[in-house]
Amino acid sequence: MEAGLHAYILLAANPEQLKADFLKGFDETNLRYGRYILEGTPHLVVESILQETQPPSLSEEADERIILTSLKELAGRLNNSQALILSIALLQTFIQNNYTGPSSSINVLANVDVVQERLVNLLSSGGQPAYGLVERPVLLLLSLILLEQITQQPSIIATENEVDIDPPTISATETPSLLAVAHWWRARALLIHLSLLPEPSGFQPAIIASILGSIDLVHAITKELPKGFAEGAKKNLYIIFYLENVKASLAINSEHSCLPSLAKVKKLTNFDFVLTGARAKRTKFQEKAHSGLIILAESSYQSLEDEGNEQSDALPENLTLDSDTLLEKAHFESIGNEPLDQQIIKSRKLDETESLEQENVFPVAIRQENIPAQLKALNPNHQPRLSGYDDIQLLLRYYVLKNTSPAKDALVEEELGAVIYRIIHQDGVQNYSIFSRALWERSILETMKARTVERGLLQMQVLVEELGLKIKTRLIPHHDNVENPASRLKYIHQLPFIPRWVLDATLADKYMSLGVLKSAVEIYERLHMCCEAALCHAAVGDEKQAELILLKRIEETPKDARAYSILGDIRQDPALWSKSWEIGKYANAKNSWARYCYNPPPSSNLERNYDAVLKHLNDSLRQYPLSFDTWYFYGCVGLECGKMDLAAEAFSRCVSLDPTHGTSWSNLSAVYVNLGKLKESFSCLKQAISTDARSNWRIWENYLIVAFKLNEWKDVLMACVNLVTLKRDKLGEASIDLPMIEKLTELLVSSEYNEQSLSYFQRSCIDFICNTIPSVVTTSSRCWRVVAKVELWRGRPWAALDCHEKAYRAVSHNPDLEVDEKVWEESVDACDDLIAAYESLGEMQGRHGPGSVVCQDWKYKSRATIKTLMSKGKNTWEDSVGWERLLEMRGQL
Repeated sequence: MEAGLHAYILLAANPEQLKADFLKGFDETNLRYGRYILEGTPHLVVESILQETQPPSLSEEADERIILTSLKELAGRLNNSQALILSIALLQTFIQNNYTGPSSSINVLANVDVVQERLVNLLSSGGQPAYGLVERPVLLLLSLILLEQITQQPSIIATENEVDIDPPTISATETPSLLAVAHWWRARALLIHLSLLPEPSGFQPAIIASILGSIDLVHAITKELPKGFAEGAKKNLYIIFYLENVKASLAINSEHSCLPSLAKVKKLTNFDFVLTGARAKRTKFQEKAHSGLIILAESSYQSLEDEGNEQSDALPENLTLDSDTLLEKAHFESIGNEPLDQQIIKSRKLDETESLEQENVFPVAIRQENIPAQLKALNPNHQPRLSGYDDIQLLLRYYVLKNTSPAKDALVEEELGAVIYRIIHQDGVQNYSIFSRALWERSILETMKARTVERGLLQMQVLVEELGLKIKTRLIPHHDNVENPASRLKYIHQLPFIPRWVLDATLADKYMSLGVLKSAVEIYERLHMCCEAALCHAAVGDEKQAELILLKRIEETPKDARAYSILGDIRQDPALWSKSWEIGKYANAKNSWARYCYNPPPSSNLERNYDAVLKHLNDSLRQYPLSFDTWYFYGCVGLECGKMDLAAEAFSRCVSLDPTHGTSWSNLSAVYVNLGKLKESFSCLKQAISTDARSNWRIWENYLIVAFKLNEWKDVLMACVNLVTLKRDKLGEASIDLPMIEKLTELLVSSEYNEQSLSYFQRSCIDFICNTIPSVVTTSSRCWRVVAKVELWRGRPWAALDCHEKAYRAVSHNPDLEVDEKVWEESVDACDDLIAAYESLGEMQGRHGPGSVVCQDWKYKSRATIKTLMSKGKNTWEDSVGWERLLEMRGQL
């Protein structure tokens, strides 16, 4: 029974579901507590339980050690059942106070708030202080302590990162259901803890990844659910697990591992959506619709039924554009009625077999006939309501695309805008948290465009004020009455956490990017974000003011390792990085120090010190081993200074963190080449060319070399083809690797030609040599001779002779022929080859079959060729060896 209750709490289910038959007769107190949490009043649970357990009374002089001991003693007085429900209630109350609103005062813990600063210090991690103005930090701290106690895991609160702490192991069959529930809530609590820090660090990322990295967590819970537990709710446990897995990956900067979980949750919810093109009118005076991107999406009937009884909360105000030109909503024309040759992709050469592209973050229908029929039937201007989980899928995919794409890419921004547009403009009731998040992301996008920047900034301000920040000047009246606080908590654990102060700080960032420095600094000062204010001044060149702010921060908070590190970055002073590392083991201090040792400024009179660089990077990685950028730099330095084993480990970590990073795969292959492991190197290069790096010609060159060494001729050919494709526009015929082409030609002509039994390799090789290369060659006679060799092997002597003629012209038309003896001699050689070709090929059967010859007047053409070349060289080369050879050739004819 208790497992069923906690499963409903995990799902943030409708409180009415606690009336299920299998819960009848269950402990009334726990049921009441569960109802309080699901109704959005978790503070009532906290008040009720803590009043019975006599919370600690702390004096203002109590230090961190005394506070921690007191809270652990309080946790120790509770049994596991009480501790779990209390930890959940504490966490939900903390979320309301700092993320969703409304704030809840808990009188029973009022005497703990006198040590606010020390409570915040206990939440610091990895040398980074937790946000100083966080509201009621004791709620999160006590929740973390309770969850550590229930799961019997070593404490990471106020623990030095040099201590080794193994992440928990969860078994689908052996882990009790309630213990698995506690682990899940602990992962949620640690994600909240991470959101209080400027950057992910410490033990939290590894523990979160361990808990939310395996579906065994859900299996462990569902195996003990009572028979009456709804099958739909059981399925929803799997759905929220995969959503939270993606959220966790985003939080710990491993967003490249999100796609498998997104694919699984899409299948579970039977969500149907596609990114495609459609014509739309976006301005009031636009007469003709223009192409753009749109998301067509429809939730399954069943998923909407599951949410049929969900209550709604008043949504935040959606500000209008009030533009003289722009429409509030784009007006789309009907989908799928446009002729194929007028579609937005008409400039692209289409393969008839091309269909829906699923490997992207968003499935893309490049051709309108590939749009699923049920989506094509939707009215693009009035798309149906999506279920909450499906809205979140779109938002999570939005974040993955945003985090894995280059900034300010016009096409990516168009895709992101299409996603947000679909979430905001849908029929039916919407959830507060999802809708406000969509408005927030729309505002971020709109502040990048001149025509929408005003609405974007004002909307951001409104959303910040909605959460009740203490702002002196408001755009909208503020009220603390929330109709249904449960609706704000419903999906909070599936959406990436954005605390109130981060919203406000992001608004400050936007002001700074627009040059409104004063407003940005005012916000940072109000939020007590001294480091961000300093960075703001440093970004506009006011480094003196930045230093003053940081020095004041260090004076007030001597243990702020991040402040020391940023001051070190501004001054380029290793002593400050050393201090930052000493007091807080701040990983970025070591990263900055490593870069300083790698590229010391001229004023330091130091030389590059590889040993120091590697030592500092190693220290940083021991502190935070999930940093892709640090591992990559570590590997590059190892490769540069010849430490191949170290480089192999570093780039192996890189590709495990981001399997789509082609350059890391390529570098790992280079390491294996140096270690003499060609097969491993080739395997890495295959991974590299399967990523976006397939457009990197350097990787293809490496692939070509390794494939050649391993005699993998199909891959050699593929590399040659891709190199020509990538480099031909800039380099022309220099894009052809001629020695490799000659080797491929030798292999090709080594067997008898039989058109009926040609292998795929032979067909591809013929196509490349006889069709692609001639379209690129301009001056290389050597290339034409290679093509001639293949044409002759194919039984096409007329084509071979044509190539010999082109080879001769390529050299003889060189303007340096009359002044450069080397060019003259090359022209004579080419002439000799052409005469020999006329002689050997001229009388063969021609292209028109029996009775025709390749070149009936080959002797005349031979004499004309020699005569023309002699006329060009007569004035300069009449006494040369080449001239004598031409006379000899003429005599033989």
